[in-house]
Order: sequence, then C-alpha cells, then structure tokens
Amino acid sequence: LQLGPGLRVFLFEASARRDVSLKMHSERFNPWLGGQVTIAGAAELDFLDGVRVRPSSDQALMFRPSRRGSRAATFGFKAGTKFHSAGYSLEIPRVLRLFDGDVPEALLPLIDGDADESRVVPLRTDRPMRTIAQSLFGGGLHGMLRTLMMEGAVLQLLAIQAHAASQLRQPSRQRRLGSREHDAVREAHRLLLADMRRPPTLSELAAAVGLGEKKLNAGFRQLFGATAFELLRNERLAHAELALRSSRASMKQIAFRVGYSHVNNFINAFTQRYGTPPRQRLASSASPAGHSSPHSRLDRLPSRNAGHGE
Repeated sequence: LQLGPGLRVFLFEASARRDVSLKMHSERFNPWLGGQVTIAGAAELDFLDGVRVRPSSDQALMFRPSRRGSRAATFGFKAGTKFHSAGYSLEIPRVLRLFDGDVPEALLPLIDGDADESRVVPLRTDRPMRTIAQSLFGGGLHGMLRTLMMEGAVLQLLAIQAHAASQLRQPSRQRRLGSREHDAVREAHRLLLADMRRPPTLSELAAAVGLGEKKLNAGFRQLFGATAFELLRNERLAHAELALRSSRASMKQIAFRVGYSHVNNFINAFTQRYGTPPRQRLASSASPAGHSSPHSRLDRLPSRNAGHGE
C-alpha cells in the first residue's frame, strides 16, 4: 500500500499447504529503509544477494536492502505454516527528514552509503511492536482517515524499532569477546545442545566453561543473537517441528523428548513461534524407508526429563 511519498506498508497473511516460495518485485530505484514485525508464524526472507534472515514472532527486523534486494526478494514458507506480518518501507530522504538530520547511531549503517549487500538489524519483538503491527490490519476507518491512521502507526513502529536497535548497540560498546572467551562460549553452546532433555542450568554451564553467567549470556548474544535459554527453546522447537512432520510419534511423546514436561507449555511455545498449533503438523504416515527421521533421533534420547522442563 502506497501511503504517501516515500512510504509504503506491506500487510501479509497467508497459510502454506505445501513448501512454497513467493518472489516479491518492486520498480523503485531510490534507496529505502524497511521494518518488519511478525505477528504470528515464521518464514525465510532471501534478499537474493547472499543475505537471508528468518523473521518470526519473536524476531522483528529493520533492514536496508541492497540495490538488488530492493527490487526483488523471496519469502519461503514451510508446509503447514501460517504467516501474519506487517512491514513498512521509507525512502532514505524521508527518514532523514523525520529525524531532522539527527539519525540515531544504531540506524546509521542502514542509512549511510550505497548498500552492495543487504544490511539487517534483528530485534526482539515486544508487545508494543506487535500491537502496532496488528493495528495496521484494523478496519473501521476508510479513505484518508485510514491512510492517516496507518501512517501514524508506521511512525510509531519506526520510533519503537529505532529505540530497540539503540538498546541492542549498548552491549557492543563493551569489550568484545577474547579468543579464550569466544572458545568458551562455543563450548557452552555444544554442551547446552548435547542433551536437550537434560540441559545444564545457566550456572552449571557457566561453571563448566569458566565464565560468569552474565558474561556467558552476553557471549551467546554476540555469537548467536540470543541468550542461552532462547537458543535452547528455539532448537527444541525446531527439532519438534521436524519430528511432527516426519514421524509417527504422538505430540505428547515429541514434547517430552525435546524437554517439555508439560504439553500445554509446548503447545503454547510452538504456536507462538510457528503460527500454527503442533497438532496440525502431525505426520499422517511414517517416514519413507531408508531415511533417518527426527523420530529415530529422538527415540535415542532418555525417557525422563530431569530439569529445564518447560
């Protein structure tokens, strides 16, 4: 939707019955800054210049597409997923006018110079972002009144995302990880995911690699873009999603095998991340013979959870 000079809004609501890719085209040539908030579900966004990101219900984006990415990009969706999102694009001259030339430092990489490669700032989605994004789908107003409402919502979203990006940059002013700390965080990552049913606590993990808990979580954010707990949760859900589509294990069995003691917690977490309840992903038949399925891998995990249950 073209709301005015240099401002567009993108509203997306789709259900994929099979794996599918959608290529988006634009005839614009002026450089622009984009923002995106996923209300539910997840997808893969390919800027077709080597940069790929995964927008999801817990990860919003601000980005500056490259010259190629600004004219075409591809969204990929897995079978059985729903995707509900809102986004916007603002041409760079309009962004500069909005900030009266005083652009927040966190946004400068998205503003300055020509982008030969798309630049992306991932952000943790919060309730205000999601509420504003959802409001862009609202009815009740028409014509110019609706245009004014949507333009105001985009400006609010820009302000909130710019603030979130500025908060993300604060840790970067701290000393970056040294080589020993880098190796320690990598080892902690390996230990954390070695047994998702019985993962170590953060304190156990920190002690095992010789780092403090805060330093370890900061290291996880630097290297993996998420805290240790967030990374563990996302890996559990990714394994569960594969198993639901590929194995004949029940939803309850799969939930327990990836570390959820309570099925309702698993259902809520899965639905929040993928936009559809796990029951809709249950495979109708066994995996083809000769192929290793997530179910066979999960069967080798211990049968009882002894901590970190959710």
